[in-house]
Order: sequence, then C-alpha cells, then structure tokens
Amino acid sequence: MAAQIPVPGCTRHQGMGFVYVCKSCEDQLLCMEFVTDSHNGHTLGKLTDYVAGQKREIQQYADKLSKTDIPKTEGDIKESGQHAKSGRYQKMIEGIRRQGKQMKDNIDNAIDILVRMCTELEKRNADISEKNKTAFTKYLREDLKPKLDRCKEVLTSGTTVDVTTLAREIRNGVATIPPTLSDLQKVEFKPGTISTELLERMLGKLLVDGVDESYKPIPKCVVLYEFKQPFPYDTCQKCLTGDEEWLSHWDSETIYRVDLKGKVNEKIECQVRVSSISVSPTTGRVWFCVYGDRSIREIITGGDIVTRFYVDNTPLSLCITSDDMVVMGMKGGIRLYTTEGWAVTTGVGAPCRQVSVYPHHMTSCTHTGDVAAVDGDGVLFDDYMAGKKPDKQPSVIVMDKHLNLKFYCKAIGTSKTDGRDIQSSKFHPYDVCFDGAGDVLVTEWVTKSVLLIDRNTGHYMRTVYTPSGGTPRCISLRNNGKLWVGHWIGKTTNVIEYR
Repeated sequence: MAAQIPVPGCTRHQGMGFVYVCKSCEDQLLCMEFVTDSHNGHTLGKLTDYVAGQKREIQQYADKLSKTDIPKTEGDIKESGQHAKSGRYQKMIEGIRRQGKQMKDNIDNAIDILVRMCTELEKRNADISEKNKTAFTKYLREDLKPKLDRCKEVLTSGTTVDVTTLAREIRNGVATIPPTLSDLQKVEFKPGTISTELLERMLGKLLVDGVDESYKPIPKCVVLYEFKQPFPYDTCQKCLTGDEEWLSHWDSETIYRVDLKGKVNEKIECQVRVSSISVSPTTGRVWFCVYGDRSIREIITGGDIVTRFYVDNTPLSLCITSDDMVVMGMKGGIRLYTTEGWAVTTGVGAPCRQVSVYPHHMTSCTHTGDVAAVDGDGVLFDDYMAGKKPDKQPSVIVMDKHLNLKFYCKAIGTSKTDGRDIQSSKFHPYDVCFDGAGDVLVTEWVTKSVLLIDRNTGHYMRTVYTPSGGTPRCISLRNNGKLWVGHWIGKTTNVIEYR
C-alpha cells in the first residue's frame, strides 16, 4: 500500500498519526500500529481521499440547510406571523354583512351570531398561528442555525476528527426534524339563498374544518303572543296582508279573521258547514269546500260567496296553489282542478290524482310548488293509540305540483319512497304547512309537538315546538317567521318565533 503522510491525532498510540481508514470497521481512523495490531487483512482506504469525501457530504448538507430548510422555515415563520393580519377574516365578516344587507331588519340578530362566531374563530386560529410561529422560531434558533454554524466551523477550522465525527452524525440521521405544528381550522363563509324565513339558512354558514357550526337547535321557543277564542277551530290560513289569520272549524258555518291578539276583525256567515278553507296566494281570497253538497266556493270582495264548481266525491280539504290550481282532498283520493272546475289531466289524458283515504288537511308551497296532505287513513286517534285498527296508519303525503308522489311520512324519521314501510314509533299527524325552505311542518298528536320533516326524504329533522299544555292542532307559518299554532284543549293559540 502506498505511503501516506500521517495526520496527528491517535490517542491510543502516542506520537502516531492517522494514515488510513478501515472500510471493514465502519471507516475507523487508523495509525500504522492499528493496521498491524488489529486490522490485518481488512480493507483499508486512504485517509486523504476519505476526508475529501466527508467534506463533500458536509458541504451538500450545508447547502441544503442554507438553500432549502432555512428559507422554508423563515417563510413559514413569516406566514404564521402574517396569518392573523392577512385580513381574511375581516373579508369574511364583510361578506356576511353584505349578505345581511339584503335582508330585513329581523335578520340582524342572526348576522351578529355569525359575526361573533367568525371573530372567535379568528382568535382561535390566531392563537394557533402564534404557537406555530413560536415553535418555528425556536426550531430555527436552537436547531437549524447552530447546525449550520457547526458545519461552517468544521469546514473552515475543524480537525480531521471533527470532520469525520460531524459527517458520521449527519450520515447517521442527526438531521433536521421540524416541530409538530397545530393545524389551522379551515374556515369559509358560504352565503345562502335569500328568502323570508329561516334566518340562519338565509344568511349562510360558517364551515369549521368542513363542519357547519352555524345551526344550533333552539332549546325553547319564544312565544310572541297567546290568546284564547270562544269558538273552536281546526284550520288556520294566513291572510296575504297584515298579521292576521282566517280560522274555521269543520263543523261550523262561520269563518273568522283574527289578529295577533285574538281580536276578531271579520266574521263571515257561510250558511253551510265549511269542511276546510284555503287562501289563494295570488288573490288573497278565501276558498272553502262543503261536505254536504260537494261544492267548492269562493268568498269574493264584500264577503259575497260564489259557488265555483262541484266534485264527484265528498270533499274533505282543499288548497289553492300559486299557479291558481285547486287541489282537492276527497274521500279515496286527491285530485287537481282549475279554478273553473275542470279536472286536470296528465300528458296521456289520465287525471292528475294521488291515492289517499281521508286527506283532511292540505297545503301548497309557494317556493317549490309541492303539495302536502295529512291522510288520517280513516282511523280516529283514540282507536289508533288503542291498536283497534292495526292495519291503519295516518301519514303525511308530499307531492309535486302535478301530484306525483315524492314520499309518505308514516313515522318519525322514516319515509316511503320505494314501496316499503319502515315504522319505528306511533305517528298521528293532524295539520301541515311548509316553511320558507320548502321543508314540512307537522302538528303531531302522539308527541304533542310540531315537527319538521325534510322536504326531499320525508325524514324527521327536529322538534320545533312542544307546548307546555295541550296538543297542537292546526298550524300556519307567515312570511315574517311567525308560526301560528292552535291547540286542542282550551281553544288557545300561540304565535311563536320560528327559527
């Protein structure tokens, strides 16, 4: 083996210098005594060549630190420091306010809720950003920069031992390990579709890590007004103007127009028993059907009553749609008519109808055009609860404006869309109306509550209102979010804030 210039430094053999490295012993530095004593027959390498290779490795690592790791970490520190000052949250708040300006004064409360949420989320993420900044700064000051300084020192003035020791450390994985950071919550503002009800849905949503935290169930409804009437009623229909409702009872000949305090502002004597009433969403005039002679009548200006047409089966309920069509609930089915009494047919000439047994309450949605009916299935509540007619099941039927079936709701949380019934509990609905989003509000006698049903699936969404006493009977939701609920016992009406 060619002679090498010894490099001083062997601590085991005084006065001897390193000459070779032993490839068989993990590049151990050797003096001549080591070679002859312990490494005879091993694979040896020149020390000068080995040191040159180590310096190249150190230089590559130093380049990585200075060109990649440190610039990236400095950028992360800058980004963490600037996150809270980026104005991103302020832009979201401004977006919320812009959306809110399109709405009426009664949405201000909902706007403030979302703004407070957004401000809290900003503070939460600012705290996370500050913690990340601190971790990055400590990582840069206590780890990356000291390692770079050591590399520079070893490259310029380090001994052979320093070079080989540092190179071995780098090779053995003493590399930079960035700190574990907390993830910022991903927040976005998603504007809703402007409507006149359901203020939270109208304003929009704040998504925190993809989850909507905007909607929180209201633990207790706000009762705005409460009054009693001396007369019974089982149907309430909103007037198009003013905070008033038309009230009627299936066994009465009188229709009443009542305000929020229960004052009767108009009383119409119909001279026949009124089975059910409906208010036209286009004219504001009251229509009603008569059980006795199967007539459909309209109350025109001045309180005069005009018979519009007759049907060939016993009428139980009706509703006038925003298309000026008359949907009739009759024993054995639901049919669609024009206001002149012409039966509407499908494209193949068959009548627009839906199968039903006893559809005693009906309504239409001005937003979607859907029609909903409550079908008692010919069973009284007491008999149903006693199980006297186990084959009977009251339900809510939801159809499109051509009376094509969307779903049956026959139990809380269940539906029928494919011919199968899945029933989990007793369910006995009485009256029905739509909210501004097109979902279905139902007065339900088993739970003695007002329930919200999803407009697409028929699944139970939540309980809107459970009165402290009595059973909710009839229901009507006004465009300003006031929900009228008439009760079975005590002839009491509660007007609540629907949210």
